[in-house]
Amino acid sequence: MIILSFHIGHNFSICLLNDGKIEKYFVLERFTKIKYDNAESPDSENVLVELIHDICKKSNIDIVCISNFNTDDTLTGEIYDYCKSHHPNVKLVIQSHHHLNHASHAFVNSGFDESLVVVVDGSGSTIKDNLVEVESVFYSNKDKTTLLYKNTVEQFDPSDLPWGEYIFSVGWLYDMTAVLIGNTPDDCGKAMGLSSYGKPNDSFKNLFDNFFENSSQEIKKFLKEPTKNITQLHADFCYEVQHQTQERVGDLIENWVEKTGIKKVCITGGYGLNIIANYYYKKRFPNVEFYFEPLCNDNGASIGAAINSYIEVTKKFPFKSEDTFFQGFHYDVFPYQGTFASPGVVANLLLNNKSVAVYSGFSESGQRALGNRSILFNALNPNAKDIINEIKRREWYRPFAAVVLEEDAHLYFEDVCSNANMTLCFPVKSDLIPGVTHIDGTCRVQTVTSGHLYDILKEFKQLIGHGILLNTSFNLSGEPLVETPADALNVLNNSSLDYVWFEETKQLIS
Repeated sequence: MIILSFHIGHNFSICLLNDGKIEKYFVLERFTKIKYDNAESPDSENVLVELIHDICKKSNIDIVCISNFNTDDTLTGEIYDYCKSHHPNVKLVIQSHHHLNHASHAFVNSGFDESLVVVVDGSGSTIKDNLVEVESVFYSNKDKTTLLYKNTVEQFDPSDLPWGEYIFSVGWLYDMTAVLIGNTPDDCGKAMGLSSYGKPNDSFKNLFDNFFENSSQEIKKFLKEPTKNITQLHADFCYEVQHQTQERVGDLIENWVEKTGIKKVCITGGYGLNIIANYYYKKRFPNVEFYFEPLCNDNGASIGAAINSYIEVTKKFPFKSEDTFFQGFHYDVFPYQGTFASPGVVANLLLNNKSVAVYSGFSESGQRALGNRSILFNALNPNAKDIINEIKRREWYRPFAAVVLEEDAHLYFEDVCSNANMTLCFPVKSDLIPGVTHIDGTCRVQTVTSGHLYDILKEFKQLIGHGILLNTSFNLSGEPLVETPADALNVLNNSSLDYVWFEETKQLIS
């Protein structure tokens, strides 16, 4: 049984599921270079057609599956017709329950026998009239997934200010906060980064309780003026949004853990990218075992839809994903020649405060680089954040992650646990790593136990005694993660990045 699944919407993605295993996975933005691409432009549709053609030539498709908020979407028919032109007997299946797609994806990957699955995002499927799902709780086991709770709010565009006539949900509130600080609703991570610069502010209390209606005229004016000129008031607002939203989701978790007695919880939906909230749940519920789905935003909806279709048709349970390194194609890097460099040479460059981008195999499927498309730098350098922000052209307030030898993680971070997919942040307890320590004293952490990053870290530790580095995604601000070797060299040639290291051939290019 081969299922070709598409998520139509922002973060357009494609999943090929072969007998319950992910065989191929594609994020459209990596090929069109349009971040969060939704395939609405003619150029994007042309790239999409090329991808479908390539897949259909190589695979005997049984089912075309569409994850879509709107089952009448024109693109759905076009995709199905194109696939049918290659495979006349292919069947169309619509998986329109967006939160269910998120939930199934997370539960399969969790490895749990049963769990609660909490889904929180900006908006999911339309439930009735103009109401969209924003928060859901499911009970899942290997036989069934049952909806326990669903919250809905009226559909609206978070970019459409003022906000006074709308009811805030967790996802909407974070989307609107991103807009307030001069970005798009997809840039919630920027608001999360700024929240650490804020402090409690009574002007923004009770955001979920008729907040806009009860606000002063000064605050109403502030909330109508999106800007990139960040003030302390913007940071305070982000602080309150972060704390009030994580507490609200925490209350939701507490309620359903108490009602069901189930102490295994999967977190997914776009809000699951919020590493501050994820750490908050772990601290608040020490007796609950959490699984945080790395591909929890809409990129993963095509996978969840494929999983649901597979279960419905075969009555079998699919296989969990082993890692997140399966995006796109494997590219030939042998034509790209520079200087041979072992992991030890790379470590020496990093010790001397050179920036080295790593290009290895398939790119990561999610937004977070985990070593296949990463820029590395010396985390011990107090100026690391400014240096890398200049390379990437990012906002000054955005922090960087650390990659660390898992066996040494406890030397730098409190309460740290295995965190290979960078889904959590932890308090920093060492003053040796200012380059990756955020203003609030925390750091997003990736722990590694093997592979080329592990080798570089071991070499770095041999040189200076510390197996830890700064790790950030290999891209420039506003652009998707690099996909091809040519993309990698384009970043090198158009920024102050020092080197690209092609891991497969050990070729270093400057």
